[in-house]
Amino acid sequence: MRTHSLIAIIGPTGIGKTKLGVAYAKFLDGEVISVDSLQVYRDGGIMTAKPTLDEMDGIEHYLIDYLDAEEEPTDFDECAVEKIKLIQKRGKIPILVGGSTSLMIPLLSHPFVRGQDLNVVIMESDMEDLGWKLDARVDQMVGQGLLEEARHLYTLECELRESERVARGIWKSIGYPELRSCFEVDEDSPLYHSLLAAGLARMKANTRSYAATQLAWIRKDLIPGLRERGVEFTVFNAGISPWTNANLDLIGASKVVLSAIEAQKNANLDSIEASEVVPPAIGVQA
Repeated sequence: MRTHSLIAIIGPTGIGKTKLGVAYAKFLDGEVISVDSLQVYRDGGIMTAKPTLDEMDGIEHYLIDYLDAEEEPTDFDECAVEKIKLIQKRGKIPILVGGSTSLMIPLLSHPFVRGQDLNVVIMESDMEDLGWKLDARVDQMVGQGLLEEARHLYTLECELRESERVARGIWKSIGYPELRSCFEVDEDSPLYHSLLAAGLARMKANTRSYAATQLAWIRKDLIPGLRERGVEFTVFNAGISPWTNANLDLIGASKVVLSAIEAQKNANLDSIEASEVVPPAIGVQA
């Protein structure tokens, strides 16, 4: 099978996938394709932890900020494949970064992706370590303007209230449902502050629950599926193994790096030879 190199960085919310993806892109002359079902929206950048320009650090990121609030990424896998081809045509390494199973699973099962020399980096952590980081991230979001952003979405919802579209899109993001009731009362009232405290507590709890669900899918479905199919993968415990941009081998992903570098050396070829490995066709998990 003749194929090109492709890297996927997969892990739960808040574990540091964006930072690692940028580091790989710099190290390998690659570009990032975001595989996140909520970062596709132009609205909600804070509550969805959308990478900022500073965090992107000059690396091109695709499939972020391209949908209106009420739309759904129904053709995401085809859009992602188009971007993979575009990046490869320029002789660069495409790096898929995300944890949304609703998008990642169909993409890994796409016929074009199944024909790639896929290497996967799985970011793992125990919930005790990850949980407090997620709580701190919510507090940080508040300082970044989370409440103002959620209020804007509430105003937008009110404008579309007669439409069923508000039951989907960005309004599904963790953060909005939990804080929505705050905007139905006077901001100066004691009730507002009570609702706000309760909403932020629910947001933290629901974020932890979502991360736990993602970790369970990784351990019970993704890893066994990759192993069964013979796909190269590395598991990186983000709570234990430190890493820096200058020393990526600390994450134990040397196979991924070396494979991508070898592909880069052969970028002048139309394609490169690789073993016939394919990613798993795993059942979609909500």
